[in-house]
Amino acid sequence: MILINVHCDVDPAKRDAFKDYLKNLVEKSRQDQGNLFYTYLIDGLDENKFMIVENWADQAAIDAHNETAHLQDFLQNARSYLTKDFVIRIAEVAE
Repeated sequence: MILINVHCDVDPAKRDAFKDYLKNLVEKSRQDQGNLFYTYLIDGLDENKFMIVENWADQAAIDAHNETAHLQDFLQNARSYLTKDFVIRIAEVAE
């Protein structure tokens, strides 16, 4: 299993719009082949810090997800909501 965490610092003025944007991404990504878990979390101490949490069966599932229209849209447009570039952390977990 491969875990991906995407850390996002969101412009406070765009926070609600970003939440709606993420809901769409999550709904579509949960339907992708090989997806085991996909959601977003909001930091309990800073409501403008979000984390997208992804669990994938394998690299092939991630590669396919990376080619979807919904992820390509996120990669092209998400930065317009952020105060700095997102940080991506990836870990492989033995089952």
